[in-house]
Amino acid sequence: MALARVIVADGDDEMATDIDETLRALGPLSGHPALDGMEGRVLASIDARRAEAVGSRMTMGLAAGAMLIGAAGATLPYKSAVASTPVTFAEPGPLAPSSLLLGAGER
Repeated sequence: MALARVIVADGDDEMATDIDETLRALGPLSGHPALDGMEGRVLASIDARRAEAVGSRMTMGLAAGAMLIGAAGATLPYKSAVASTPVTFAEPGPLAPSSLLLGAGER
């Protein structure tokens, strides 16, 4: 078994630390209970942020599409509307119930 040594230089003082011995000393210690399930919480947080990002990108895309459709509708040439002649009360309209029931000849 090879021993790894790390030399930490802090100014003129040098300290040699044996990593293998330190890890052997930490091995039997139990971990903090909050560490249990931490990986699942981290992955759930990443999934939640990814879902939020997809939703905001979709919203921005739809907003941009709506703006383009609105701009195209405002700038494209259009045919002007022609007003129809108003129907007066003096003569019944062609689709009035009395005209339809009585027939065209009995007005």
